[in-house]
Amino acid sequence: MLQINKDQLKQFYKKCQKDKLIGIDTEFYRVDTYYPKLCLIQLANKNESIFLDPITQDLDYTLLKKLLFNTKIKKIFHAARQDIEIFFNIYKKIPTPIYDIQIYLEQLGYKDSVSYAKACKDLLNVQINKSNQFIDWRVRPLNPNKIQYALNDVKHLIPIFNMIKKKVKNLTQIRSQHKKIINVKIYAEKINNAWKKIKFKPCNRYELDKLKKYCRLREKIAIQKDIPVRRVISDKEIKLICKHNIDKEIKKKIMLKLKY
Repeated sequence: MLQINKDQLKQFYKKCQKDKLIGIDTEFYRVDTYYPKLCLIQLANKNESIFLDPITQDLDYTLLKKLLFNTKIKKIFHAARQDIEIFFNIYKKIPTPIYDIQIYLEQLGYKDSVSYAKACKDLLNVQINKSNQFIDWRVRPLNPNKIQYALNDVKHLIPIFNMIKKKVKNLTQIRSQHKKIINVKIYAEKINNAWKKIKFKPCNRYELDKLKKYCRLREKIAIQKDIPVRRVISDKEIKLICKHNIDKEIKKKIMLKLKY
């Protein structure tokens, strides 16, 4: 099934209540913005795959919320973190319960960040065409190839989950990994935790305090201008201005970029 209206979404929701699980994926744009711009929401139950278009469609976010936050319905994702961030930005809370098949696959011996395409090929013998992986999803109208790509990204989530959930033995590790990605602080306190993403080991308290301060400031400027943080100043520049022995003129030039 393709794009649906409000009444059809209600029918889809009723089917999901019966299935007790749903596959979810999103397409977004995040090349030159701070926040991801939601372009498409794909949903799948056991029998059909659909998409919602927030760009051309007046979405009923209330009904979508009812679907996402029904705790009796399992939400199946692949590499869920960015999808979770999108829904958190909309609703200020995280859908539960969440099951990330990438986490399950890692427990079955796959490498970290195993792709959805590889999982489909290995487990279902389904070849996923990834030619539309890096397109601008804001562009309308969507041609049939893009629509099929988007639906393929969600339609195999439930079959894969049903196949691998019984094979995983270390459920403690699975729960631990899921607990990390549904930690509200990751999304609600993004500004205060930004310093943790910098590959830099402060030598002392002074450098740590500076690292936290300048990372927070960079985030605030990026949010205000709605641009990626590295367009404010780079990670390399952050590291430089955190050090005691930086040249004063170099520091001055970098600090000018942090004025807002």
